[in-house]
Amino acid sequence: MQKKVFLIIGALILFITLVSAQEYSIDVKINQIGNNVTYQIILLKDSTAFQDIVQVSISDIGGKKTFNQTINSNQDNSFLIEKDFPSGYWKIEAAYQDKNVKRFFSVSEREEAEFKLEGEKLVIRNTGNVPYTKTVEILIGDKPNTQKQYIDIGKYKEIRLVAPEGKYNIQVAVDGRTEISVQDVQLTGTGQVIGALDQQLIDNQPILGSARDVKGDSIFSSKNFSIALIFIGAVFGLFILLLIEKVMRQKRASSAKQMFDLH
Repeated sequence: MQKKVFLIIGALILFITLVSAQEYSIDVKINQIGNNVTYQIILLKDSTAFQDIVQVSISDIGGKKTFNQTINSNQDNSFLIEKDFPSGYWKIEAAYQDKNVKRFFSVSEREEAEFKLEGEKLVIRNTGNVPYTKTVEILIGDKPNTQKQYIDIGKYKEIRLVAPEGKYNIQVAVDGRTEISVQDVQLTGTGQVIGALDQQLIDNQPILGSARDVKGDSIFSSKNFSIALIFIGAVFGLFILLLIEKVMRQKRASSAKQMFDLH
C-alpha cells in the first residue's frame, strides 16, 4: 500500500514537471498587398500550433491611431489601411501569458486631393496622408492659371474663380491629368480680370479680391485706373507749376537786391 502511494506521488510530480516544462512561443506573420495587410498570430506550445484567444494592438509609431482587436491564433486576419492613416512605420503587438511580440509594416505616402466645383468656388480637399503640395492648373475659358498648393492633412482650400460676367468652360488638371471639366459655369463678373483667387487671402485682405465701387466694378478696373492716373498727373502738374513760380519769385527778389546794392 505504501509503495502505491509513493508511485502515485511520483507520477503526480512527473506530470507537474512535464506540464511546467511546456514552452510557449508567439510570433506575428505579416503579408502586405497594397492597402490590405494580412497577418497571423503564430501561437505554439512545445513547437506545436494551437488555437487560443489573443489580444492584438495595431498602431502607428507616433501613436496617432490605435486599433485593438481580439482574434484567434494561427488564423489569417485582415487590416485595411485607410486613406488618412499616417505614413511611415506601423506596428502589430500581441501577447500571450508572459510572452509578447512586436512586428512592423509600413504605410506609404499618398499625396492626394479631391476637387469639387461649388458655384464660383473650386474646393480642393486633402484626402491623402501628407500635405498636398502639387501645382494645380485652372483653365477659365481659354485663360490658364497655375497655382502651387499647400494644404495640410485633412484640410481644404477654396479658390474663387473670377472673370467678366458670363458662362465659361472650367477645367482643372494636376500633373497633366484632368480632375474636373465643367461647361457653362456662370461667373458674376469682376471688370476685365480673369483669374483664380485664394479665398482665404480674399477674406483676410478684402481689398485684394473683393473691393467694389458703387457700380459694382473692381477698383482695379481699367476705367478706375485711368481716372486715378489723370488725378495723379494733375497733382504732379500743379506741383511743377508751384515749383516754377517759387523759382521765378526767388530770381526776381535776387535781381531787385542787386539793383538796390548798386544804388
